[in-house]
Amino acid sequence: MPKFILVKHLFILLAGGTMNEVISSVTARRSIAIFIASDNSVGMKKAKIVANDTIVAIATPSGEGAIGIVRISGEKSSRILNKIFKPGKRYASHRMYYGTVRDVSGRIVDRVMVAFMKADRTYTGEDMIEIYTHGGSNVVHATLQSVIDAGARLAQRGEFTRRAFLNGKMDLLQAEAVVDLIRADNDAARKQALNQMTGMLSKFVLDIKEKLMQVKASLEVLIDFSEDDVDQKQVFDLKLMLQSAHDEIMHVLKNYDQARIIRQGIRVALIGKPNVGKSSLFNAMLGENRAIVMPNPGTTRDYIEESVSYGGQKFVLIDTAGLRYSEEPVEKMGIEMTKSVLGKTDITALIMDPTGDGSYEDEVSAAKEQKGEVVVVINKMDVAHAGKVQRMKEVFSTYRVFPVSAKTGDGVESLKQGIVSSERSLSVENAPAINRQRHKQALEHTELAINAAMNLIDQQAFPEILAEEVDSALLALGELTGEVTTDDVLEKIFAEFCIGK
Repeated sequence: MPKFILVKHLFILLAGGTMNEVISSVTARRSIAIFIASDNSVGMKKAKIVANDTIVAIATPSGEGAIGIVRISGEKSSRILNKIFKPGKRYASHRMYYGTVRDVSGRIVDRVMVAFMKADRTYTGEDMIEIYTHGGSNVVHATLQSVIDAGARLAQRGEFTRRAFLNGKMDLLQAEAVVDLIRADNDAARKQALNQMTGMLSKFVLDIKEKLMQVKASLEVLIDFSEDDVDQKQVFDLKLMLQSAHDEIMHVLKNYDQARIIRQGIRVALIGKPNVGKSSLFNAMLGENRAIVMPNPGTTRDYIEESVSYGGQKFVLIDTAGLRYSEEPVEKMGIEMTKSVLGKTDITALIMDPTGDGSYEDEVSAAKEQKGEVVVVINKMDVAHAGKVQRMKEVFSTYRVFPVSAKTGDGVESLKQGIVSSERSLSVENAPAINRQRHKQALEHTELAINAAMNLIDQQAFPEILAEEVDSALLALGELTGEVTTDDVLEKIFAEFCIGK
């Protein structure tokens, strides 16, 4: 099956048409796709993105506000602006102009401010214009339509940032961080996204890449002079450099789960038998009546997810169906869905009822089955018997136990604080962090290749074989930053964006 690799710049494949060595060279606003057929023959074709299209989109949220922003990018930006903006003129870069936007018939749409920005001192690397209108929905959309009628195309999701990536204004890691920063709803997520957007993770990747390139250059020397005696000290130095790169990668990989949690939130599932107060506690932790609470068991048939921030950290609460044997079809389906959700949670909160019969075998089994951390929550403390509570604490002495009352709210703040404090080990302000599965896979491939190279050194393998493993590691790093990437990966990443970004 033929395979297409879309690359940010023009790539040259050496070593007989294999991917052993990839050298990138920037091309002027052109994206090239490398075509690799099943027989490793190499060809080229232009990528789908049309570089000379001029695009437009609304950059502010829908609804009413003080101002609305219509964003334009492309080489025809100033010509399009002159068709709709009066007074038309030659625009100096990074200046503001006051005037009116008119539709195709010449009627005034709005009085606006316009900012013109000349390439490449712009977000996309192209000529850009922002039109600041009054914030009414009709006014903003009428301005957008005037720009489209004058020759612009409505932008696709994330197309402004995609053009910034293709034009070398940012790498793929920084592009992903843009949408993370927009979606950040707590301090930790904002700081992590900002670190990545300003290049902390990209610098880490570059440092690893430079070490591998030094190793590669040394191996090339050994290959060129293979008939001479190999300097064993030089080989030992190569292994030290590879080991240093390997250790740095492992440190970042170790922190993946914490970094992912900062971006996505701590996923906390509330589980337990029917009528232990899971939905009541869910509502109490959210501070609103989100889940239906009834005295009869089996009220919750499906799981419910809601996000809440506490202490600068986001966590996602999941209210689940009560765990018990049931032949009722809908409840049975809800219990099965609960079990599927539990495999994707970071913390499982096992809710206990101290007013029950004192039998905890089912709860003990449920706690042991969970993969992540388990905390035990003793609910209904407002009506609990002290002896039963003490007995529960003894049975679950190996777990963190939180006494609460969903009815009165006592202990709920301590529970939330305990959940958040369990995920505090990563310093997002001072360390590069990977927070997506794509990042993790690319670094794992890099680590495997480096480890294989070190083992080959121990086996005194030929330098040519070592070089192949180093090339594999470099290729994986290229996938991480977007120097080498597939069209499908780009589509998936930029589909997360809004149209105006």
